[in-house]
Amino acid sequence: MSSRKLIITGGSRGIGFEIVRGALKDGYQVVVVGKNKISLDQAKTDLEDFGAVSTCEVDLSNRDSVLSFCEAVNDPVYGLINNAGICKVRRIDENQSLDEWDEILATNLAAPYLLTANLLSKIQDGGRIINISSQLGKEGRRGYGAYCASKFGLIGLTKCWAKELGHRRITVNAVCPGWVDTEMSRVDSQRIADEKGVSLENYLQEITSPLELGRLSSPSEVAGLIRFLLSEDAAGISGRDWLMHTIWNQE
Repeated sequence: MSSRKLIITGGSRGIGFEIVRGALKDGYQVVVVGKNKISLDQAKTDLEDFGAVSTCEVDLSNRDSVLSFCEAVNDPVYGLINNAGICKVRRIDENQSLDEWDEILATNLAAPYLLTANLLSKIQDGGRIINISSQLGKEGRRGYGAYCASKFGLIGLTKCWAKELGHRRITVNAVCPGWVDTEMSRVDSQRIADEKGVSLENYLQEITSPLELGRLSSPSEVAGLIRFLLSEDAAGISGRDWLMHTIWNQE
């Protein structure tokens, strides 16, 4: 497996960081793609003990930056994991700017399309494409219109690509986490708690108490599903959208 290369976007923190760490433990060579050089450098330092990891600074909201990266990839690629995403909360009646809408759709939807289309000739037969969508790629939530649109779209692309690439034995799947206990989700939860006038702890208790397990998912649990989808045991699974750990949606 040591010759198998993965490209993982947004792998410098949160869920992406755990995906990279798990892949390195499984013996893959990993290229971490992201926008923030400081975060990339720190991630590389933190991950080097686990295996062969390199980083590449790419602005995924910028088409030219994405295409330049794709042109620079020379070696065969076993798998592409489109994990990077951004979210800005804005209701339709709050005058969301077109620039903000465009940035979310460019990062969350156009970038996975551009990366996949332009790396396809370098992805090995029998390889893997995994798109990180969201529970909000399957249901709506107030203030998340642009984010939901991008994540719904990513599931649609997943299902189309699975049909289009099956003849090459390339599997294409989407993973749809609910709220995962990351720094980003804590910031979002704090914002909602402040709007409700309650403490963060009380808000987290409110949203997790109806869940079967009574807690949020962890980044390593999401990474665990992705490690399975990368494995030979998942060679016959394609075109699926895997919902992980539902969250009670009261909004």
